[in-house]
Amino acid sequence: MKKLLFLLIAFILAFGVTACKTDESAIRDASSLLLSAKEVKDIFAGNTITSADGNTYYFDRSGLVTGKGAYGDKNRGNWNITPEGQICFSNWNANFAPSACYKVFFDNNSQQRKLVDINGNVKYVIINILTGNPNNF
Repeated sequence: MKKLLFLLIAFILAFGVTACKTDESAIRDASSLLLSAKEVKDIFAGNTITSADGNTYYFDRSGLVTGKGAYGDKNRGNWNITPEGQICFSNWNANFAPSACYKVFFDNNSQQRKLVDINGNVKYVIINILTGNPNNF
């Protein structure tokens, strides 16, 4: 009986740990690559990025980010890259867009770049990168 109880507890604990896995853990398990500051800069600086949720933004080399949200709302703020390679956003003109920093991963399975928040959750998935500012934001 004690052995059965021990196995049941072990199963529950193992299942609980698996169920609490963050997106970041899953991305790392998939042999995804955490990008360096240079790699993140190459993606964003001077380019227009579209995310899977419909946001499109131009990242001016001066640190200004401008563009449209998924519902057509025009937004702007500031961006920078930390020495560790996180991309950070601040000073948004929209109340719903808080200042935050994200790790950037290249997901080998999906071949996409994913921005992961401080809690380890994927916040944005980049689906398109265009050179320059073709939308004239």
